[in-house]
Amino acid sequence: MPATRFILAALVLATILFWAIPLFQPHATIHWDLADVSYPAQKYFSDSVHAGRLPYWTPFLYSGTPFLSDPQTGAWYPLHWPFYLIGITPRILFWELALHSFLALAGAFLLARKLFEDPVAAVIAAMFYAWGGFFAAHSSQLGMFEAAALLPWLLWASLADRRSWLLSGTFAGLIILTGNFDAAVYCFLASACFLITRPWKRAAVLVVATPAIGFCLSAVVMLPWLQIAHYTTHPLTSPAASLRPIALAAVMSADYFGLISGNYRGPEEIRQFYLYGGLLLLPLAIAGLMRKLQMRPIMALIVPGLWYAFGPAGGLARLLKMLPGFRDAHAPVEIWFVPALGLALAAGSGAAWAAEKMGQKRLPFILMVIIAADLWHFNMYKSPLVYASTTFEELYGKRQENFEDRIREVKQQPFYRLWMSNPSITIGALDGSLATRTEVSWGAGLLELNRYAEYTRAIPSNPLLLHGLGANYLVDSRGRLELNPSALSRVSVPQRVTSGGYAELASLDPARGSVVEGWTKTLTQQQPSELTVTGYREDFYQIRYSAAADTLIRIAVPFAPGWRAAVDGMPVAVLPVDYALSGVLVPAGQHQLTLEFRPKYFLVGAALSIATAIGVILLSLW
Repeated sequence: MPATRFILAALVLATILFWAIPLFQPHATIHWDLADVSYPAQKYFSDSVHAGRLPYWTPFLYSGTPFLSDPQTGAWYPLHWPFYLIGITPRILFWELALHSFLALAGAFLLARKLFEDPVAAVIAAMFYAWGGFFAAHSSQLGMFEAAALLPWLLWASLADRRSWLLSGTFAGLIILTGNFDAAVYCFLASACFLITRPWKRAAVLVVATPAIGFCLSAVVMLPWLQIAHYTTHPLTSPAASLRPIALAAVMSADYFGLISGNYRGPEEIRQFYLYGGLLLLPLAIAGLMRKLQMRPIMALIVPGLWYAFGPAGGLARLLKMLPGFRDAHAPVEIWFVPALGLALAAGSGAAWAAEKMGQKRLPFILMVIIAADLWHFNMYKSPLVYASTTFEELYGKRQENFEDRIREVKQQPFYRLWMSNPSITIGALDGSLATRTEVSWGAGLLELNRYAEYTRAIPSNPLLLHGLGANYLVDSRGRLELNPSALSRVSVPQRVTSGGYAELASLDPARGSVVEGWTKTLTQQQPSELTVTGYREDFYQIRYSAAADTLIRIAVPFAPGWRAAVDGMPVAVLPVDYALSGVLVPAGQHQLTLEFRPKYFLVGAALSIATAIGVILLSLW
């Protein structure tokens, strides 16, 4: 045990040294998805919690979206909470990556030591995995990076002598809470293949207990997400891709596609195909496979992982596509971290075997130095994938500040909304509107409501729909602002209401009337003598009105399950108006209408997660 503590302390130091440039260098900053999506989402959530509220709904992306129902925010992942408490800055995101780099290092070490009972082989295996090309390439995709870092812990837990089912379930829950469901599904596939090599009784217990405990721990995320899953779409930020056999050359050649030299000639999305694992990875892995020690668990990671990575052409991806979890996985090549772990384990075993055969006890330590220098040089120092060699202020901050200066007066107005056909970094991070709390119609990486996405895609062919969206200011690709005087008010009463849905968007003029699905008659409406918004928060509207007859009030916020309406405290239905927006049919007279967003199953999910977490802790102490 003292030796293990010493090794883990050394791994902490090694992680800090490996990540020293992005952690401490002023001219190194986050970029790509880490800056465009993860940083704004974490800062928004942290600031909201510090202000004493939970952001169930945010109007600062896509004209409104159910923020806490989106697993990708990582809001409930426990290892984010200390950083939320400190306060989110661009530099903090590098510390989150470094923490999970250490977890990948420590987890792979514990897994390899359990398999080989050799701490030296375990350290070498851990270095190959945690500092390999997958983590360098996906350092801007936080959820995937974190889930891959926890995979060795999930496998190690299945080998534990006591309470393995409890440990496995706990790590399964953490993997789900990271928010990247593709990576989580790949982790569970790896775990299932790994368990095949274990005694069947233990495997049977783990197959049942691991997903059950994992689901219960992550219920605070899973239950609200299941409520909206069929109503949302994820905007793909990278193309779907499968591994090609020729691309495996990148495992031993960091510059195979010309990334390091700056003469890139590879696939469209380099992050999916940067596989560099070090010059010694494959030779040592081959030696480890020839040794035939723990061959079955190692091959259980390498073979299915590679087979799936080859995509539909390989056959396994097409077969697994029929399963719910794999149905939405769009890039089979991103399972690479699973075979990478298998290769790392084999390489660690091979290094120990080579030292034993050659009678050179110092050889593994020499190899450690070579491996660390090789992987740091190419996967950190030379790689443009981990960080941008500039300051956040230069890359994003100045653009955001300039844009904020232009819209400062606009943001003082009630119910403003900015429209931009395509988000652009010319005005800062793509989802920077979250961090600056600016109500916009666009977004980049988080979930978008399906109906809203279809509505906005119909705007180029029917520009009148833009006015119905309530976007009273237009932003061009250079960040210049233009008033849209034809925009309808956020809350309005359409002149005419008829039945209709998506098909009517092609000819709809929201200024003249609205369509409601399942509406049974045509209704010509008289404008109410009073229609005033008396209260407004991000997820709440309070409206006072006075109408001579039953009236449909149209609210230009995206329709989603979770919106609840009440007239003088009595519940009324929220209807999809103009296919994508919200409306409420209210009774005649002078009344007060309230509209509030609350995920139906959030409290149930939170209670289940808390109860499970308490149960896990008590069982662990028992």
